[in-house]
Amino acid sequence: MAGHDDHGEHGAHSPDAPRGYGPEGHAALGGLALAANGLRFEPAETRFEPGEPTDWSFRLVDAGGEAVAEYETIHGESSHLIVVRRDLSRFQHLHPSLETDGTWTVPGLTLPDPGVYRAFVDVVVDGTPTTLGFDLFASGSDDVEPRPTATRRATADGYDVTLLAEDVSAAERTQLLFDVRRDGELVADLAEYLGALGHLVALREGDLAYLHVHPETTDPGSGRVEFGAIFPTPGRHRLFLQTKPDGNLVTTAFDVRVDE
Repeated sequence: MAGHDDHGEHGAHSPDAPRGYGPEGHAALGGLALAANGLRFEPAETRFEPGEPTDWSFRLVDAGGEAVAEYETIHGESSHLIVVRRDLSRFQHLHPSLETDGTWTVPGLTLPDPGVYRAFVDVVVDGTPTTLGFDLFASGSDDVEPRPTATRRATADGYDVTLLAEDVSAAERTQLLFDVRRDGELVADLAEYLGALGHLVALREGDLAYLHVHPETTDPGSGRVEFGAIFPTPGRHRLFLQTKPDGNLVTTAFDVRVDE
């Protein structure tokens, strides 16, 4: 998975390489810190009213405190912003807009319910991919949603998605194969999303260590999408899968226990 060190750094790759998101699956973690690789995450604000859209912005500043204004494209976008509540619910995948002064803007960002959320930003600057993480707060008393130890099936928007992998072990490459069905039949048309047939984010329970994977080559007519990944450590993880069956963006979540 993502080639990050434990301060959110990816391994250095060329801009068009998978950069740890693909089948080579570097065993490292990201998104645990707000600073890495000479970049620092500076949000305009961190407190929100739950359910209230807010025009939000942030900057990534260099070691001298200046906003970075030049970024490379990664999977079709200049940045990827993941926002998820710390109980691993309320997942959002957004693409901020970059202003000429280096400010990233997110119109109408909404934290739907009270609680603490984690924001992750993926960027590439001067050929170096970096993932930074920062907490956001929605006021009020939050109710933590219980989750099962493991789930292999999920339903969203009329589609049934199944994770076919049974056992997942730490520090070993695992093939994560998903099939996507509608009315019991495999979907005959998986459209590309961000230049690939799927997008997968894995978050480790507790510290929300971040892994970001894009799939191996998969036949768009097969109704299946496969990822090669390495989970560096054991423990419970939640996987967020995004696919586009029949051109419809569908997000599903799965819980897996990674064994030693």
